[in-house]
Amino acid sequence: MQTTDLFIKNGLILTYDREPFVGSLAVQAGKIIDLGATAQLEQKYLPTETLDATGKIVMPGFVNTHTHVAMSYFKGLADDLPLMVWLSQHIWPREAHFVNPEFVKDSTLHGCAEMIRNGVTTFNDMYFYSDEAAQSAQKAGIRAVLGETVLDHPIVNCHNADEVLAYILKLDNKYKNNSLIDISVAPHAIYTCSKENLIKAKDFAQKHGLLLHIHLSETRQEVEDSQKNFGMRPAEYLDSIGFFESRVVAAHSVWLDENESDLLAKHPVSLAFNLSSNLKLASGFASFVPHLQKGINLSIGTDGVASNNNLSMLQEMTLLSKLQKALNNDPTAFPAKQVVEMATLGGAKALGKEAEIGSIEIGKKADMITLDTNCLETQPMYNPFSHLVYALNSGNITDTIIDGKIVMKNRRLLTVNENELIAKAQIYREKIKTFQA
Repeated sequence: MQTTDLFIKNGLILTYDREPFVGSLAVQAGKIIDLGATAQLEQKYLPTETLDATGKIVMPGFVNTHTHVAMSYFKGLADDLPLMVWLSQHIWPREAHFVNPEFVKDSTLHGCAEMIRNGVTTFNDMYFYSDEAAQSAQKAGIRAVLGETVLDHPIVNCHNADEVLAYILKLDNKYKNNSLIDISVAPHAIYTCSKENLIKAKDFAQKHGLLLHIHLSETRQEVEDSQKNFGMRPAEYLDSIGFFESRVVAAHSVWLDENESDLLAKHPVSLAFNLSSNLKLASGFASFVPHLQKGINLSIGTDGVASNNNLSMLQEMTLLSKLQKALNNDPTAFPAKQVVEMATLGGAKALGKEAEIGSIEIGKKADMITLDTNCLETQPMYNPFSHLVYALNSGNITDTIIDGKIVMKNRRLLTVNENELIAKAQIYREKIKTFQA
Protein backbone atom coordinates (compact mmCIF):
# COMPACT_ATOMS: atom_id res chain seq x y z
CA MET A 1 0.00 0.00 0.00
CA GLN A 2 1.07 3.56 -0.70
CA THR A 3 1.36 5.94 2.21
CA THR A 4 -0.50 9.22 1.86
CA ASP A 5 -0.77 12.34 4.01
CA LEU A 6 -4.54 12.69 4.03
CA PHE A 7 -7.50 10.53 3.06
CA ILE A 8 -10.96 12.12 2.83
CA LYS A 9 -13.57 9.40 2.71
CA ASN A 10 -17.25 8.87 1.98
CA GLY A 11 -18.03 12.46 1.00
CA LEU A 12 -20.30 13.69 -1.78
CA ILE A 13 -17.54 14.91 -4.09
CA LEU A 14 -18.31 17.78 -6.46
CA THR A 15 -16.37 17.91 -9.69
CA TYR A 16 -17.24 19.88 -12.81
CA ASP A 17 -16.56 17.19 -15.41
CA ARG A 18 -18.85 14.50 -13.96
CA GLU A 19 -21.90 14.11 -11.75
CA PRO A 20 -21.40 14.42 -7.98
CA PHE A 21 -20.55 11.04 -6.46
CA VAL A 22 -20.04 9.55 -3.01
CA GLY A 23 -16.43 8.52 -2.73
CA SER A 24 -12.99 9.35 -1.39
CA LEU A 25 -9.79 11.11 -2.37
CA ALA A 26 -6.14 10.83 -1.42
CA VAL A 27 -3.77 13.74 -0.80
CA GLN A 28 0.03 13.62 -0.84
CA ALA A 29 2.49 16.54 -0.62
CA GLY A 30 -0.33 19.07 -0.87
CA LYS A 31 -1.87 17.64 -4.04
CA ILE A 32 -4.78 15.37 -4.92
CA ILE A 33 -3.26 12.12 -6.15
CA ASP A 34 -6.38 9.98 -6.53
CA LEU A 35 -10.16 10.04 -6.22
CA GLY A 36 -12.85 7.45 -6.73
CA ALA A 37 -14.79 4.73 -4.95
CA THR A 38 -13.94 4.41 -1.27
CA ALA A 39 -13.51 0.64 -1.29
CA GLN A 40 -11.00 0.79 -4.13
CA LEU A 41 -8.97 3.63 -2.68
CA GLU A 42 -8.86 2.08 0.81
CA GLN A 43 -7.09 -0.90 -0.75
CA LYS A 44 -4.42 1.36 -2.28
CA TYR A 45 -3.55 3.90 0.41
CA LEU A 46 -2.33 3.93 4.00
CA PRO A 47 -3.06 7.47 5.25
CA THR A 48 -1.36 9.38 8.02
CA GLU A 49 -4.65 11.18 8.67
CA THR A 50 -8.22 10.34 7.69
CA LEU A 51 -11.11 12.80 7.50
CA ASP A 52 -14.54 11.18 7.55
CA ALA A 53 -16.83 13.19 5.26
CA THR A 54 -19.91 11.00 5.59
CA GLY A 55 -23.00 13.16 5.11
CA LYS A 56 -20.88 16.05 3.84
CA ILE A 57 -20.29 17.79 0.52
CA VAL A 58 -16.62 17.83 -0.50
CA MET A 59 -15.93 20.66 -2.93
CA PRO A 60 -13.19 23.06 -4.05
CA GLY A 61 -12.48 25.90 -1.65
CA PHE A 62 -13.82 29.32 -2.55
CA VAL A 63 -11.56 31.78 -4.36
CA ASN A 64 -12.38 35.28 -3.11
CA THR A 65 -11.19 37.60 -5.88
CA HIS A 66 -11.52 41.01 -4.21
CA THR A 67 -10.74 41.78 -0.58
CA HIS A 68 -9.19 44.37 1.69
CA VAL A 69 -8.52 41.87 4.44
CA ALA A 70 -6.52 44.18 6.73
CA MET A 71 -9.63 46.35 7.09
CA SER A 72 -11.12 43.64 9.31
CA TYR A 73 -10.96 45.90 12.37
CA PHE A 74 -13.15 48.48 10.59
CA LYS A 75 -16.09 46.07 10.36
CA GLY A 76 -19.35 47.91 11.14
CA LEU A 77 -17.53 51.16 11.85
CA ALA A 78 -19.61 53.48 9.67
CA ASP A 79 -22.60 51.84 8.03
CA ASP A 80 -25.50 53.21 5.99
CA LEU A 81 -23.50 55.95 4.26
CA PRO A 82 -22.73 56.85 0.60
CA LEU A 83 -19.41 55.47 -0.67
CA MET A 84 -17.44 58.72 -0.80
CA VAL A 85 -18.79 59.96 2.56
CA TRP A 86 -17.95 56.58 4.07
CA LEU A 87 -14.43 56.70 2.63
CA SER A 88 -13.49 60.35 3.07
CA GLN A 89 -15.02 61.04 6.48
CA HIS A 90 -14.61 57.71 8.24
CA ILE A 91 -12.31 55.16 6.61
CA TRP A 92 -9.46 57.23 5.17
CA PRO A 93 -8.88 59.32 8.34
CA ARG A 94 -8.70 56.18 10.47
CA GLU A 95 -6.45 54.41 7.99
CA ALA A 96 -4.09 57.38 8.09
CA HIS A 97 -3.98 57.19 11.88
CA PHE A 98 -4.03 53.47 12.63
CA VAL A 99 -2.59 51.57 9.68
CA ASN A 100 0.96 50.45 10.38
CA PRO A 101 2.80 47.12 10.09
CA GLU A 102 1.46 45.78 13.40
CA PHE A 103 -2.13 46.79 12.60
CA VAL A 104 -1.97 45.11 9.18
CA LYS A 105 -0.45 41.94 10.61
CA ASP A 106 -3.07 41.67 13.37
CA SER A 107 -6.09 42.65 11.29
CA THR A 108 -5.04 40.43 8.39
CA LEU A 109 -4.71 37.42 10.68
CA HIS A 110 -8.23 38.08 11.98
CA GLY A 111 -9.57 38.34 8.42
CA CYS A 112 -7.74 35.22 7.26
CA ALA A 113 -9.24 33.24 10.12
CA GLU A 114 -12.68 34.56 9.26
CA MET A 115 -12.23 33.57 5.62
CA ILE A 116 -11.18 30.06 6.59
CA ARG A 117 -14.36 29.80 8.65
CA ASN A 118 -16.23 30.83 5.50
CA GLY A 119 -14.57 28.23 3.29
CA VAL A 120 -12.25 30.63 1.45
CA THR A 121 -9.00 28.89 0.55
CA THR A 122 -7.55 31.63 -1.70
CA PHE A 123 -8.05 35.40 -1.61
CA ASN A 124 -6.99 38.26 -3.87
CA ASP A 125 -6.22 41.34 -1.80
CA MET A 126 -5.58 45.05 -2.25
CA TYR A 127 -4.08 46.99 0.64
CA PHE A 128 -0.81 48.14 2.23
CA TYR A 129 2.13 46.46 4.00
CA SER A 130 1.80 43.28 1.98
CA ASP A 131 4.84 41.76 3.68
CA GLU A 132 3.05 41.78 7.03
CA ALA A 133 -0.13 40.53 5.36
CA ALA A 134 1.85 37.66 3.85
CA GLN A 135 3.21 36.68 7.25
CA SER A 136 -0.31 36.48 8.67
CA ALA A 137 -1.66 34.56 5.67
CA GLN A 138 1.13 32.04 6.08
CA LYS A 139 0.44 31.70 9.80
CA ALA A 140 -3.26 31.05 9.10
CA GLY A 141 -2.32 28.68 6.28
CA ILE A 142 -4.40 30.38 3.59
CA ARG A 143 -3.43 30.97 -0.03
CA ALA A 144 -3.16 34.66 -0.95
CA VAL A 145 -2.44 36.98 -3.85
CA LEU A 146 -1.44 40.23 -2.16
CA GLY A 147 -1.69 43.46 -4.10
CA GLU A 148 0.17 46.51 -2.85
CA THR A 149 -1.92 49.60 -3.57
CA VAL A 150 -0.63 52.18 -6.03
CA LEU A 151 -1.93 55.74 -5.51
CA ASP A 152 -0.90 59.18 -6.68
CA HIS A 153 -0.55 60.57 -3.18
CA PRO A 154 1.78 59.26 -0.45
CA ILE A 155 0.50 56.19 1.38
CA VAL A 156 1.27 54.73 4.77
CA ASN A 157 4.46 52.95 3.72
CA CYS A 158 5.55 54.67 0.47
CA HIS A 159 5.80 58.27 -0.78
CA ASN A 160 5.01 57.67 -4.46
CA ALA A 161 4.24 55.05 -7.08
CA ASP A 162 7.92 54.38 -7.81
CA GLU A 163 8.51 53.46 -4.17
CA VAL A 164 5.45 51.19 -4.22
CA LEU A 165 6.72 49.36 -7.32
CA ALA A 166 10.17 48.95 -5.77
CA TYR A 167 8.52 47.49 -2.67
CA ILE A 168 6.44 45.11 -4.81
CA LEU A 169 9.58 43.89 -6.61
CA LYS A 170 11.28 43.25 -3.28
CA LEU A 171 8.29 41.23 -2.06
CA ASP A 172 7.95 39.33 -5.32
CA ASN A 173 11.56 38.21 -5.02
CA LYS A 174 11.05 37.28 -1.36
CA TYR A 175 7.93 35.16 -1.97
CA LYS A 176 8.75 33.88 -5.46
CA ASN A 177 8.98 30.26 -4.34
CA ASN A 178 6.40 30.39 -1.55
CA SER A 179 3.66 27.79 -1.96
CA LEU A 180 0.95 30.05 -0.50
CA ILE A 181 1.88 33.65 -1.34
CA ASP A 182 1.89 35.60 -4.61
CA ILE A 183 2.40 39.33 -5.02
CA SER A 184 0.45 41.55 -7.42
CA VAL A 185 0.23 45.19 -8.51
CA ALA A 186 -2.89 47.04 -7.36
CA PRO A 187 -3.44 50.51 -8.83
CA HIS A 188 -6.47 51.64 -6.84
CA ALA A 189 -8.69 53.19 -9.52
CA ILE A 190 -8.69 55.68 -12.41
CA TYR A 191 -9.76 58.47 -10.06
CA THR A 192 -6.86 57.95 -7.64
CA CYS A 193 -4.11 57.08 -10.15
CA SER A 194 -2.84 59.33 -12.91
CA LYS A 195 -2.39 58.09 -16.46
CA GLU A 196 1.36 58.02 -15.83
CA ASN A 197 1.03 55.82 -12.75
CA LEU A 198 -1.51 53.51 -14.38
CA ILE A 199 0.90 52.93 -17.26
CA LYS A 200 3.81 52.44 -14.84
CA ALA A 201 1.81 49.83 -12.95
CA LYS A 202 0.81 48.06 -16.16
CA ASP A 203 4.35 48.03 -17.58
CA PHE A 204 5.76 46.80 -14.28
CA ALA A 205 3.20 43.98 -14.07
CA GLN A 206 3.94 42.92 -17.64
CA LYS A 207 7.68 42.96 -17.11
CA HIS A 208 7.53 40.82 -13.99
CA GLY A 209 4.58 38.59 -14.91
CA LEU A 210 2.35 39.86 -12.11
CA LEU A 211 -1.40 40.25 -11.86
CA LEU A 212 -3.01 43.71 -12.05
CA HIS A 213 -5.87 44.33 -9.62
CA ILE A 214 -8.00 47.50 -9.88
CA HIS A 215 -11.40 48.95 -8.93
CA LEU A 216 -13.37 49.61 -12.11
CA SER A 217 -16.75 51.25 -12.76
CA GLU A 218 -17.91 50.88 -9.18
CA THR A 219 -20.21 53.92 -9.16
CA ARG A 220 -22.15 56.12 -11.56
CA GLN A 221 -20.05 59.07 -10.35
CA GLU A 222 -16.87 57.31 -11.47
CA VAL A 223 -18.32 56.94 -14.99
CA GLU A 224 -19.52 60.55 -15.16
CA ASP A 225 -16.17 61.88 -13.95
CA SER A 226 -14.32 59.72 -16.47
CA GLN A 227 -16.44 61.03 -19.32
CA LYS A 228 -15.88 64.59 -18.13
CA ASN A 229 -12.12 64.23 -17.58
CA PHE A 230 -11.13 61.88 -20.39
CA GLY A 231 -14.03 61.96 -22.84
CA MET A 232 -14.39 58.21 -22.33
CA ARG A 233 -15.96 55.72 -19.95
CA PRO A 234 -13.58 54.05 -17.45
CA ALA A 235 -12.91 50.81 -19.33
CA GLU A 236 -12.52 52.73 -22.60
CA TYR A 237 -9.98 55.00 -20.93
CA LEU A 238 -7.97 52.09 -19.54
CA ASP A 239 -8.08 50.35 -22.91
CA SER A 240 -6.81 53.51 -24.62
CA ILE A 241 -3.64 53.45 -22.48
CA GLY A 242 -3.02 49.72 -23.00
CA PHE A 243 -3.87 48.79 -19.43
CA PHE A 244 -5.59 45.53 -20.38
CA GLU A 245 -2.61 44.06 -22.22
CA SER A 246 -1.75 41.80 -19.27
CA ARG A 247 -3.90 39.82 -16.84
CA VAL A 248 -6.30 42.08 -14.91
CA VAL A 249 -8.87 41.52 -12.18
CA ALA A 250 -11.40 44.37 -12.36
CA ALA A 251 -13.37 44.63 -9.14
CA HIS A 252 -17.04 45.70 -8.99
CA SER A 253 -17.58 46.58 -12.69
CA VAL A 254 -21.29 47.29 -12.30
CA TRP A 255 -21.44 50.34 -14.61
CA LEU A 256 -19.95 48.85 -17.78
CA ASP A 257 -21.80 49.46 -21.03
CA GLU A 258 -21.97 47.20 -24.10
CA ASN A 259 -18.94 48.73 -25.79
CA GLU A 260 -16.82 48.38 -22.66
CA SER A 261 -17.87 44.76 -22.36
CA ASP A 262 -16.79 44.21 -25.97
CA LEU A 263 -13.40 45.78 -25.21
CA LEU A 264 -12.82 43.64 -22.12
CA ALA A 265 -13.71 40.47 -23.99
CA LYS A 266 -10.68 41.01 -26.24
CA HIS A 267 -8.24 40.99 -23.33
CA PRO A 268 -7.23 38.75 -20.38
CA VAL A 269 -9.58 40.58 -18.02
CA SER A 270 -11.70 38.94 -15.32
CA LEU A 271 -14.49 40.68 -13.46
CA ALA A 272 -14.83 40.32 -9.68
CA PHE A 273 -18.39 41.01 -8.53
CA ASN A 274 -19.07 42.18 -4.96
CA LEU A 275 -22.84 42.18 -4.59
CA SER A 276 -23.19 42.73 -0.82
CA SER A 277 -20.88 45.72 -0.80
CA ASN A 278 -22.42 47.29 -3.91
CA LEU A 279 -25.96 46.87 -2.61
CA LYS A 280 -25.12 48.10 0.90
CA LEU A 281 -23.40 51.22 -0.42
CA ALA A 282 -26.03 51.65 -3.16
CA SER A 283 -23.17 51.80 -5.65
CA GLY A 284 -25.28 50.14 -8.31
CA PHE A 285 -25.96 46.82 -9.97
CA ALA A 286 -26.39 45.58 -13.51
CA SER A 287 -27.05 42.50 -15.58
CA PHE A 288 -23.98 40.30 -15.93
CA VAL A 289 -25.46 38.27 -18.79
CA PRO A 290 -23.82 40.35 -21.56
CA HIS A 291 -20.36 39.72 -20.07
CA LEU A 292 -21.11 36.02 -19.84
CA GLN A 293 -22.31 35.90 -23.45
CA LYS A 294 -19.09 37.56 -24.63
CA GLY A 295 -16.96 34.97 -22.85
CA ILE A 296 -15.49 37.24 -20.17
CA ASN A 297 -14.34 35.28 -17.13
CA LEU A 298 -16.54 36.07 -14.13
CA SER A 299 -15.61 35.64 -10.48
CA ILE A 300 -16.89 36.60 -7.04
CA GLY A 301 -15.41 38.68 -4.24
CA THR A 302 -16.63 39.83 -0.87
CA ASP A 303 -14.86 43.20 -0.78
CA GLY A 304 -13.62 44.18 2.67
CA VAL A 305 -15.72 43.69 5.79
CA ALA A 306 -15.79 47.45 6.31
CA SER A 307 -18.30 47.68 3.46
CA ASN A 308 -19.73 44.16 3.46
CA ASN A 309 -19.56 43.25 7.16
CA ASN A 310 -18.85 39.58 6.51
CA LEU A 311 -16.68 37.36 4.34
CA SER A 312 -19.29 34.80 3.30
CA MET A 313 -18.91 33.62 -0.28
CA LEU A 314 -22.11 31.62 0.11
CA GLN A 315 -23.97 34.87 0.77
CA GLU A 316 -22.41 36.46 -2.31
CA MET A 317 -23.40 33.46 -4.41
CA THR A 318 -27.07 33.49 -3.46
CA LEU A 319 -27.29 37.27 -3.86
CA LEU A 320 -25.71 37.15 -7.29
CA SER A 321 -27.91 34.37 -8.60
CA LYS A 322 -31.17 35.83 -7.29
CA LEU A 323 -30.43 39.41 -8.31
CA GLN A 324 -29.45 38.37 -11.82
CA LYS A 325 -32.64 36.36 -12.21
CA ALA A 326 -34.70 39.37 -11.16
CA LEU A 327 -32.79 41.89 -13.28
CA ASN A 328 -33.04 39.74 -16.39
CA ASN A 329 -36.60 38.59 -15.69
CA ASP A 330 -35.27 35.10 -16.25
CA PRO A 331 -35.29 32.38 -13.55
CA THR A 332 -32.81 30.37 -15.60
CA ALA A 333 -30.13 33.08 -15.51
CA PHE A 334 -27.01 32.17 -13.54
CA PRO A 335 -28.08 28.68 -12.42
CA ALA A 336 -26.61 27.25 -9.25
CA LYS A 337 -23.82 25.14 -10.77
CA GLN A 338 -22.60 28.08 -12.85
CA VAL A 339 -22.46 30.30 -9.76
CA VAL A 340 -20.54 27.66 -7.79
CA GLU A 341 -18.04 27.47 -10.66
CA MET A 342 -17.68 31.27 -10.63
CA ALA A 343 -16.87 31.16 -6.91
CA THR A 344 -14.21 28.50 -7.37
CA LEU A 345 -12.83 27.82 -10.85
CA GLY A 346 -13.79 31.29 -12.11
CA GLY A 347 -11.75 32.80 -9.31
CA ALA A 348 -8.82 30.51 -10.06
CA LYS A 349 -8.90 31.58 -13.73
CA ALA A 350 -9.02 35.24 -12.71
CA LEU A 351 -5.77 34.76 -10.78
CA GLY A 352 -4.13 32.64 -13.49
CA LYS A 353 -4.21 29.62 -11.20
CA GLU A 354 -6.77 27.39 -12.91
CA ALA A 355 -4.11 24.70 -13.50
CA GLU A 356 -3.46 24.53 -9.74
CA ILE A 357 -6.72 25.25 -7.88
CA GLY A 358 -10.45 25.84 -8.37
CA SER A 359 -11.64 22.29 -8.93
CA ILE A 360 -11.17 18.81 -7.51
CA GLU A 361 -8.93 17.05 -9.99
CA ILE A 362 -5.98 14.69 -9.75
CA GLY A 363 -2.79 16.72 -9.81
CA LYS A 364 -4.32 19.93 -8.47
CA LYS A 365 -3.62 21.48 -5.09
CA ALA A 366 -5.66 20.02 -2.26
CA ASP A 367 -7.66 23.18 -1.50
CA MET A 368 -11.05 21.89 -0.39
CA ILE A 369 -13.88 22.36 2.05
CA THR A 370 -16.56 20.12 3.47
CA LEU A 371 -20.12 21.15 4.31
CA ASP A 372 -22.40 19.22 6.64
CA THR A 373 -25.77 18.36 5.08
CA ASN A 374 -26.87 15.97 7.78
CA CYS A 375 -29.12 18.41 9.61
CA LEU A 376 -32.76 19.44 9.64
CA GLU A 377 -32.32 22.63 7.61
CA THR A 378 -30.49 20.89 4.78
CA GLN A 379 -32.73 17.88 4.29
CA PRO A 380 -33.89 16.65 1.94
CA MET A 381 -31.17 17.42 -0.61
CA TYR A 382 -31.73 16.66 -4.28
CA ASN A 383 -29.04 18.78 -5.91
CA PRO A 384 -25.88 19.79 -3.99
CA PHE A 385 -25.17 22.75 -6.30
CA SER A 386 -28.66 24.10 -5.64
CA HIS A 387 -28.18 23.66 -1.91
CA LEU A 388 -24.88 25.53 -1.98
CA VAL A 389 -26.44 28.58 -3.61
CA TYR A 390 -29.92 28.59 -2.08
CA ALA A 391 -29.96 26.60 1.19
CA LEU A 392 -26.60 26.35 2.94
CA ASN A 393 -24.74 29.00 4.95
CA SER A 394 -21.24 29.34 6.34
CA GLY A 395 -22.26 27.54 9.52
CA ASN A 396 -22.54 24.36 7.45
CA ILE A 397 -18.85 24.54 6.52
CA THR A 398 -17.11 22.09 8.86
CA ASP A 399 -13.61 21.53 7.46
CA THR A 400 -11.18 23.62 5.42
CA ILE A 401 -8.13 22.07 3.76
CA ILE A 402 -5.49 24.25 2.10
CA ASP A 403 -2.38 22.94 0.37
CA GLY A 404 -3.22 19.52 1.75
CA LYS A 405 -3.30 20.69 5.37
CA ILE A 406 -6.42 20.79 7.53
CA VAL A 407 -6.66 24.36 8.85
CA MET A 408 -10.19 24.00 10.25
CA LYS A 409 -11.64 20.75 11.54
CA ASN A 410 -15.22 20.43 12.77
CA ARG A 411 -15.47 24.26 12.82
CA ARG A 412 -12.37 24.56 15.06
CA LEU A 413 -9.49 26.65 13.71
CA LEU A 414 -6.21 24.74 13.97
CA THR A 415 -3.64 27.36 12.96
CA VAL A 416 -4.71 30.30 15.12
CA ASN A 417 -6.15 30.86 18.58
CA GLU A 418 -9.68 32.14 18.11
CA ASN A 419 -9.98 33.54 21.64
CA GLU A 420 -6.78 35.54 21.19
CA LEU A 421 -8.08 36.97 17.93
CA ILE A 422 -11.34 38.05 19.57
CA ALA A 423 -9.53 39.66 22.50
CA LYS A 424 -7.17 41.58 20.22
CA ALA A 425 -10.06 42.79 18.04
CA GLN A 426 -11.77 44.18 21.13
CA ILE A 427 -8.63 46.09 22.12
CA TYR A 428 -8.43 47.67 18.68
CA ARG A 429 -12.16 48.45 18.77
CA GLU A 430 -11.71 50.66 21.83
CA LYS A 431 -8.90 52.59 20.17
CA ILE A 432 -10.78 53.05 16.89
CA LYS A 433 -14.08 53.91 18.54
CA THR A 434 -12.61 56.78 20.53
CA PHE A 435 -10.62 58.23 17.62
CA GLN A 436 -11.52 61.78 16.61
CA ALA A 437 -10.64 62.77 13.04
